[in-house]
Amino acid sequence: MVFLTAALSGMTLLSDMNNNAPSDNVVLRHAVEQIQRVLPGHWSTNVALKTNDVADARLTIKTPAGASAALAIGARRQLDPRLVTEVAGALRGVPADAHVVIAPFLGARTRERLAEEGIGYVDLVGNMRLVLDRPTVFISSRGDERSPWAVPRSSRSLHAPKACRIVRALADGDGAAFGVRQLAAAAGTDPGYVSRLLDLFHREELIERAPRGPILAVHHGRLIRRWAEDYRFGEAHRFVPVVHPHGVPGALARLRDSQIPHALTARAGAAALSGTALPGTVAAYVDNPERVAAILGAEPMDTASGANLLLIDPFDPFVFDGTWEASGLRYAARAQIIADLLGSPGPAPAQAANLLELAAAPAANVTAV
Repeated sequence: MVFLTAALSGMTLLSDMNNNAPSDNVVLRHAVEQIQRVLPGHWSTNVALKTNDVADARLTIKTPAGASAALAIGARRQLDPRLVTEVAGALRGVPADAHVVIAPFLGARTRERLAEEGIGYVDLVGNMRLVLDRPTVFISSRGDERSPWAVPRSSRSLHAPKACRIVRALADGDGAAFGVRQLAAAAGTDPGYVSRLLDLFHREELIERAPRGPILAVHHGRLIRRWAEDYRFGEAHRFVPVVHPHGVPGALARLRDSQIPHALTARAGAAALSGTALPGTVAAYVDNPERVAAILGAEPMDTASGANLLLIDPFDPFVFDGTWEASGLRYAARAQIIADLLGSPGPAPAQAANLLELAAAPAANVTAV
């Protein structure tokens, strides 16, 4: 009986690999080794690389007590979420006790879809799921969330300002109301770029779209989570920590009374959306943090430790789109707040998870501007 559940950030088998995606044979060898490593040492395994079906390999596991199980393994160079049902259906046609997909990298949504289909998976950055009834095995580990072999391309990265503006337009409103040209105009880019990005969103099941047609639906939670992976709040902007002599209440009162353009975000935004207490440090987007700190009477700090106000110089003005007001203070849009929470230290990601359940619903007591 084997049970393993772990988050293994950075657990890779890539020390002898370069930036090119490894070959199928390398993927298979390392994936099998990864399975063998988590099984008890006294269990035996046997690998057959030549099969007469759609499986690329068969791994047989045996215990000293005589229990055995056969795993049918299917290798993929990459696997988009929308193709999982087709791949799983073909692999399930192979007689086996369990079916496993291996690949250099499997994204979060792809792994979720494979688990829904009852298919195990192994990739080379530490993501693994394997479930067997006899012998009893449950292995679940989480590794890196980004592929080390991803080729930087503007049409795939969601960090660029134009990509961020497209995501925000979809996440903030009714995506079905947008066509390619409307989104291109909103992002200040060309329709071809928007079309390629929407194709990516469709393949990753972030939106539903008619073939080369309009957007039918937006999966807000998935879209925001996927965006946060590339956007990376903690790295995207310039942060200036300051301390206000009258604490968070004093800093917010001064910010409100000064009429300085701002947008509170992250945990401060979560507190406003959920009606909970303010955190010990609040974050706000502003123009020229040093000037704002002087106006507020706040003292700049060398580190965030001890600061009660984090002034953020954004890398692009899209963070001010869709702001709303409550009690005289301005807040970033809900999608922006959630993405910033996902890129912040705990407990912010847990707060983001709670807000994601309501991501498509309008906020209470909020006036959009």
